[in-house]
Amino acid sequence: MDEPSSAGQLSPAIRLAARAGFVALLLWADVARSDNLKIQNVSAAPRDAGTATVTFDVSWENSWRHGSFHDAAWVFFKVQPDKASEWQPVRLVADKVLNPAGYEHGKDGTPLEFVVPGGDDGFNGVFIRRGMAGKGPVANAKVTVVWNFTASKGVTRDVKVPILGFGIEMVYVAEGAFHLGSGGTELNRFHAGSGDAPAASPYRVTGIGAIPTGSQQGKLWATGITPEDGGEIPASFPNGYGAFYCMKHFITQGQYADFLNTLTDAEAGKRFYPDGQGRWINRSGEPSHFTYAASGRPPSQWYGGSLASGRDQPCPWLSWADGAALAAWAGLRPMTEFEYEKACRGPLMPVPKERGLSYFGVGDLNRGLAYERPVSAGSALGRRFAGTHGRGTTALPADWPVDVNAAVFRGDYLHLRRYSSVGHLGVAGRLNMLEVHADRKAHPLGGWRGARTAPAGDTAMTPVVARFEPNAVRTVSRMGGPIRTNTIPRGWGEPLANLSGPADLFPLHVRFTPVEYRRTLQKPWQGREDLDAQVYLGSDGEFLCVGAVVTDDRHFNTKSADGISNGDALQIGLLGGDGVHWKLGLALTDTGVAFHQWEGKGNALLKSVNCTVIRDEAGRTTRYEALLPLAVLGLKPGVEFGCNLMVIDHDDDDGQLHTLQLAGGMTPGPGPGGDKSRYPRFVLGP
Repeated sequence: MDEPSSAGQLSPAIRLAARAGFVALLLWADVARSDNLKIQNVSAAPRDAGTATVTFDVSWENSWRHGSFHDAAWVFFKVQPDKASEWQPVRLVADKVLNPAGYEHGKDGTPLEFVVPGGDDGFNGVFIRRGMAGKGPVANAKVTVVWNFTASKGVTRDVKVPILGFGIEMVYVAEGAFHLGSGGTELNRFHAGSGDAPAASPYRVTGIGAIPTGSQQGKLWATGITPEDGGEIPASFPNGYGAFYCMKHFITQGQYADFLNTLTDAEAGKRFYPDGQGRWINRSGEPSHFTYAASGRPPSQWYGGSLASGRDQPCPWLSWADGAALAAWAGLRPMTEFEYEKACRGPLMPVPKERGLSYFGVGDLNRGLAYERPVSAGSALGRRFAGTHGRGTTALPADWPVDVNAAVFRGDYLHLRRYSSVGHLGVAGRLNMLEVHADRKAHPLGGWRGARTAPAGDTAMTPVVARFEPNAVRTVSRMGGPIRTNTIPRGWGEPLANLSGPADLFPLHVRFTPVEYRRTLQKPWQGREDLDAQVYLGSDGEFLCVGAVVTDDRHFNTKSADGISNGDALQIGLLGGDGVHWKLGLALTDTGVAFHQWEGKGNALLKSVNCTVIRDEAGRTTRYEALLPLAVLGLKPGVEFGCNLMVIDHDDDDGQLHTLQLAGGMTPGPGPGGDKSRYPRFVLGP
């Protein structure tokens, strides 16, 4: 294709590239970035009679993959057959979902894996993720995918047409059961229908399919913004049980500017509000020749300390319809409020008034900085949503809501008109449009993030499930003979659990990437060499035997007495059948082995406990063993009790780094013992 004689003859996106000094034949686009995601040096070449290869470079920061926990780049393309044509979506083609033929990465970069959705929607993209476990930046050049160019109108076999690449960072939310509601007092929260009983219990979603709704026992109900009494949530409504990808961040200024630059002036005019987004998205040029660019300014003082810069800043003043149009153009879809709760807490047991970061690593989820507007199950229009994906244009699929009236407001507790406490919202709280700032008006921090259903056929992924099912009781096996200290793991039987990854790491913000947490940069868990543990629980008829073999790259504990949890330690929580709670700690300090009782009954345990801690510096392992007399604990065969274990890791004196927990809900060291209702339940075997 000849180089154009002037940038003024080009569409907005190509004019931007031309001004940057690139010729159209290079077919380049610098795309939307959140962790500095870049899709660069995009080009196309004939492959056979019906397909072409699209080659590009991809890179982004702060990526991770640990089992089913991973992030990915959703990459898609647009082409313009001639100057008078509109930009149109590209359809990729694949012979299978996972790593299809023709999808390749360069040999010298980060190994990659490709997941290509099928379907007949006429448009799709590709999920690109790390090819093996690890974390950190991703970079690979000359990545190739396969384009069915015959599906693009006006494109000939030589495929010498402008082509633009776009990318959006996504987070995988794995298949699995989860709860709706918290059992707390949040506004309009979901709960299990309970007839005349108090409406306190969360509702557990246990599979794909219709969900009966109503105030009757066992059905899904809510304290407000209720679904239909005596009705059901249709099986087509994405209920969160199935796996899906969720946008890692809100729509950014760079993403929204790129989106506007590919639209006709008429379409862009519908989606650009000069006195709203226009304060953050710069528009230049004349009518029919407008171009858009991100200002890079934070949307408010709440983001003034954000680590994001330039194009990566969130785009404020987006209406629900603005976000939906971008999602349809990108081949994504809206997220439902069920999926919102799943992305927040995963399979963990709910906690009243809970807030904080996402179990799976979705950025800024439920942090109180901006509200989110997922599709409401409490709206008849919302329940019509069937999860159809966008087709690459701004046209919304028929099942999508057309405006905010079918959405529900979640997450923001800092900017509400009538409510200002996290206790009103948190993860479980829900508000309708009448109770919050209006859509794309007075409130600039209306966040929007889309989703896409994970394609069937991705055999590399498995469900993420809770280690201990609610109300499940495990039997603690009787060991073959008396246990002595300094013997673990010999004679201790099989481990109770291997705590070895994100599902067991707390607090949540240490799981994946460096994050801005309370305006500081937090260093995350670095992998199994950083912290990994096998924990043991058994009985020899006289003692409850609690132990752990911990892999830790550095053992550090300079504390004593009740401060030992401010260093590497094993913490034990026990809730006996008599209701007594024991909060115990075991550590190897600078002055030797230390055992401490923060909570319990009397001092008989301190006088009779038998414990040891041994550090193997060469093997980078620490072995913790505690023999706790059953008689002192009040434990007998057949008597149910609760037990939780926490491995604490510190690498220096700057404070707690992170912990591995058998189940969530523990707090280290002094202070309240945490949420004892989340303790796994056990019973001693005969």
